[in-house]
Amino acid sequence: MKKFLKIMIIFLLSITGIFAMDKNFEKGFDLFYNYRFQEAIDYFKEQMKNTSDPFPYYAFYSYATIRYNLANAYYDKVQDDADAVIMTYRPIFESYLKDNPEDVDALFYYTVLLAGKMRIYLNKMEYMKIIKEAPKILANKIEIDRYTQKENPEMKFGTGSFDYYLSVVGGNFGMTNLFSNSKSDGIRDLWDAYQESSYAKWEAAIVLMYVYMYDKMDYEKCRELYTDFLKIYPDNLEVRAIAAECCYYETNWSKGDIHKKHISKLLKNDILDNEIGWEARLDYLNGVRSMLREENVDALGYFNHVYELDAMEYSWYRSIVLKYTADVYLKMGMQRTAKLYYEKTANSMEISPQVREAKDILKTLK
Repeated sequence: MKKFLKIMIIFLLSITGIFAMDKNFEKGFDLFYNYRFQEAIDYFKEQMKNTSDPFPYYAFYSYATIRYNLANAYYDKVQDDADAVIMTYRPIFESYLKDNPEDVDALFYYTVLLAGKMRIYLNKMEYMKIIKEAPKILANKIEIDRYTQKENPEMKFGTGSFDYYLSVVGGNFGMTNLFSNSKSDGIRDLWDAYQESSYAKWEAAIVLMYVYMYDKMDYEKCRELYTDFLKIYPDNLEVRAIAAECCYYETNWSKGDIHKKHISKLLKNDILDNEIGWEARLDYLNGVRSMLREENVDALGYFNHVYELDAMEYSWYRSIVLKYTADVYLKMGMQRTAKLYYEKTANSMEISPQVREAKDILKTLK
C-alpha cells in the first residue's frame, strides 16, 4: 500500500507541475536578482548543457538577456536580441509540447520565454502591442490550470500585472471599469504570485512595490516588500532605488541615503557595463529628495537633467518627472508654469498613475 501511494504521489507531481526550484537554479536566480546579469546569462547557458531538463534555463536565459540590455540602457539592441533568442528556442518548446501537452512545467517556461518581451514593450511605450500580445501569451494559463486542476500561482504574476496595467490605462482615460477585468485590479493575483509561487515571486514583489509606492501611496506595505526582498538579494539596484524613494516619502532621509549610497557603490564597482540609465535614476532620487525637503531649485535641476537624459529603463518615469516638476513649480507659486507641466503630463503617452493625478489637478487650477 505504501509503495502504491508513493508511486501515485510521484505520478501526480509529474503531471501537475510543482515548479519547485532546485539548488542549481537558485544559484542562477541569486546572480540574476543581484544584478549580475552577464554572469546569470553565462550560468544559464552552461546549465543547458548539463541537465536533462533544459527548458527553465532556455526561458530564464532569454529573460536575463532582456534584463541585461535594459539595465545597461542598450535599448536599441534589446528587441533584436530578444527576437533572436526566442527564434532559437521557440521551435524546441513547440515541438516538445506538441507531443507532451500535459507538461505544465514546460508550458510555463515557454510562457516565460515569450512574455519577456512585455518588459520591452513597456519600456518602448508600445502599449498596443501589450494589449494585443499579452492575452495570447497568458492564454497558456487556461491549459496549465486545466492540467493542474487548480489556478497556478506562477501564471498569476502575468494575469495580475496585465490586469493592473489595464486598470491604470483605464484610469488615465476615465474608463477604469471598462479596461479592468478584476475587482482588485490585478493586485490580488499579484499577491497570490508573491506568496505562493517560486519563479514569479520576486517579479510580483517588484510590481507590488511600485503599486504601493506610486498608486496606493501605502509606504508601509512597500517597505515590508522591499525589506523582505533585500534580505535575500541585497544588491538589486531596482529594489534599492524603490527603497530609497519610499524612505524619502516617509521623510526617513538617512535610511534613504543609505540605500542610494549602496547603489552608487555598486555602480563604482562596475556592476553594469553602461551606467547612464542608473545615473539618471540616481538623479531622479536626488530630485525626489530635494522636492520633499522643499529645496525647490535643486529639485528642478535634477528633474530637468533626468528628463533631458531620457535614459531611465522605464519610459513611464518621464510622466512622473513631468508631474513632479509641475508640483515643484506649484509649491513655488508659479501656477502658470506648473499648469504647463501638468498639461504636458496629462497629454503624455506614458501609462502611470501620475497622468491621472495631473488631470485631476488641472481641473482645480483656474
